[in-house]
Amino acid sequence: MSTPTDLVRRYWERCWNERAVDELGEIFHESYQHNRSEATVAEHAAIIEDTVRSFPDVRVEIVDIAATGDAVISRARFIGTHGGVVFGIGPTGRAMSAPTLDVYFFQNGKVATLWHLTDHLPILRGLGAEVRIAGQVADLE
Repeated sequence: MSTPTDLVRRYWERCWNERAVDELGEIFHESYQHNRSEATVAEHAAIIEDTVRSFPDVRVEIVDIAATGDAVISRARFIGTHGGVVFGIGPTGRAMSAPTLDVYFFQNGKVATLWHLTDHLPILRGLGAEVRIAGQVADLE
């Protein structure tokens, strides 16, 4: 039997890196909490597919993973090349790398709640986008 940590590793490696979105239902409940919204496995598959359209070679590298009680926490990094529209920006061919932090809460052997956070600023910087605050180009270094 797979542990929750095994399932999180499988999620990143199979569902994301190998595009095996058909395996999401073996990891997540059919309906689960995704941040503050109810989501379905099909909607989660669409998120992966949409990301792949924007970054066709996207892969996820697990930086760290830890389990505590019924929860698993992972830090990961999305790495890819901009090949489709994202944030309204057409393909640039530029590289992107963005960190994520995810907390998975398990019930009955599957994810019942996922708290997901991606830092989008490195993606925007990687694509050469200017970040503006009140009309002024922001230096967020």
